[in-house]
Amino acid sequence: MKRGGVVISVRLKILTVVLGFFALIAFSFLLYSSVTTMHYRELRLDAVSMLVELESEKIGRSITDMERSAVNFAMLGEQVLRSQRAPGEMGRYVSVEEFANFRVSLVGVGGGIWYEPYALREDTLRAGFYAYLDSETGLTRSDPEFMSEEYDYHSRMWYQQIRAGVERRYQTVWTSPYYEFIGTNSLLTTVGAGIFDEYGIFVGMATADWQIQSLIDRLSAIKPTENSFVLLASPAYDYVIVKTRTEQEFTGSLLSGLAWYDELRLSDDGAMQTGRFSIEGVEYISISRMLENGWVFSMQVPANEIFSAVESRNTFYSLLIGILSLVLLVLAFLLISFFVNRPIKKLSLGVAELGGGDLDRKIDIKSKDEIGMLAAVFNKMTVDLKESIEQNALERAEKERIVTELEVAATIQASMLPCTFPAFPKRTEFELYASMEPAKEVGGDFYDFFMIDADTLAVVIADVSGKGVPAALFMVVAKILIKNNSQYGKTPKEVFDTVNSLLCENNEADMFVTAFLGFLDIPTGKFTYVNAGHEPPFLKRAGGEFEKLRVNPNLMLAAMDGMVYRQEETVLRRGDMLLLYTDGVTEAVNPGYELFTAARLQISVNKYGSSDVTELITEIRAEIDRFANGAEQADDITMLMLCIK
Repeated sequence: MKRGGVVISVRLKILTVVLGFFALIAFSFLLYSSVTTMHYRELRLDAVSMLVELESEKIGRSITDMERSAVNFAMLGEQVLRSQRAPGEMGRYVSVEEFANFRVSLVGVGGGIWYEPYALREDTLRAGFYAYLDSETGLTRSDPEFMSEEYDYHSRMWYQQIRAGVERRYQTVWTSPYYEFIGTNSLLTTVGAGIFDEYGIFVGMATADWQIQSLIDRLSAIKPTENSFVLLASPAYDYVIVKTRTEQEFTGSLLSGLAWYDELRLSDDGAMQTGRFSIEGVEYISISRMLENGWVFSMQVPANEIFSAVESRNTFYSLLIGILSLVLLVLAFLLISFFVNRPIKKLSLGVAELGGGDLDRKIDIKSKDEIGMLAAVFNKMTVDLKESIEQNALERAEKERIVTELEVAATIQASMLPCTFPAFPKRTEFELYASMEPAKEVGGDFYDFFMIDADTLAVVIADVSGKGVPAALFMVVAKILIKNNSQYGKTPKEVFDTVNSLLCENNEADMFVTAFLGFLDIPTGKFTYVNAGHEPPFLKRAGGEFEKLRVNPNLMLAAMDGMVYRQEETVLRRGDMLLLYTDGVTEAVNPGYELFTAARLQISVNKYGSSDVTELITEIRAEIDRFANGAEQADDITMLMLCIK
């Protein structure tokens, strides 16, 4: 195929289609990959969320255990208050009865009971007890340093925070992290519960300590990805308890001081919240949950690490599909070149030679596919074309012969009609003009006028049924019969009676003629006429307008043998004009299939009524052409005009 000088091979088209299918498959894969990636990302986020939920529940259970221990210690402290035991006895009692709970606690490292000044005894300012879990022996030990009056626990930050927060029995309050140099000598956070007397007055507190390092060790082990990290903080104290990412922020720093603090999503109802932030150009996804004690547990995971597996997989399969597509495309190119392009090229060369006129050329393609079938069709077409060309040559010669004969026939027909005007130069009593334009090479219309004697003028117009050569032949016979029979002193009626009988003889084609014949007695102006189914003429009296002449229609000539025709008379005076015409005038059509009609003809003849006979017919013919507006002429157009001088 060639467009604008560029040859587009079938191979290229097929490869384009194949490439299009590959592109469609690739697009489908990308669409599928996008959907699965999105689903996988949701699953990964759900997995991280479940991990956060699981770990937060573990921490929550540890918090609950610590709070329960503090409440139990507070209940023990109330019993001690009611019995007013000595500090030494109280230590023994507590260590044996209650503090064994710390042996099974994973995070609790110590606890104690602490009274307000003079609350336990009127002579004792400070009455406190503290025991801790010895990490080396695994035994619970009391620390006498805490039980001395020199240890001013009332001024300690943890005591003051709990004292300020506790308002009722069994309520627990957590402190912000602090460093304790006595006992555990480590970073701690403490939960405390109030001790109340029988009147509901706060008289002391019980505490349970949680070692921050154990939290750090525990939370550092939670790593869903390589660079993820955990944050445990207290929004109430604006305090970072644990953050496992190694950087300048550390335990004890301000929570609000974190660069990504505003991106944390916190909810008081304990629901999981997700946010996004960036650190040093790395995007993180933050999944947070508020614990029951008001702490926030949050896990930060680099977004690229969450989705790295699926992205690596997508990259691998994309490269694999790309390489396979390239290999298949090359293979398709080679196969198409061998099985399709080569036979097509051979076929196109053969067709080109056929187009150059070599009709003896045979295309030699023996494959059983569509190309082979097409080659066989071209070979058969070549044989048929050669035969058709030879047959067309014969038919063209025959057609040229027929055209030549029709041209001769048209010339003969035209010569049979009087065409010299003025027709009777020596007669000044009248003026005549006529024209006939056949729809085909030869027509079925005719007109005639001749002198029967020195004082009688005959005018005839007729229309033979049908078109072409048969109508022309029938027209010649009818014209001759009418003229010959008018020479023997017959009236117009008698002429038609005779001609009708003669035409009916051997009329196997059932042709007929509509005709109008009139005899004008020149001295008197009497006009005797007979009409055989023809269009009624238009008559214009001197000083008037054209009107249809009243006529008896009668039957067409050659329609029925033995038909008797009726003739009529009128008188034509100086200035009168008579227009005879065939139905080719009134039935002329335009592109919209509208007829010219007798009404339009009457308007036209009245429009040019003051013209002479030649100009009038010429103008009417021009009106018909303007109306037809290029539409093909469907019937012969014939007109004859007689004017009395």
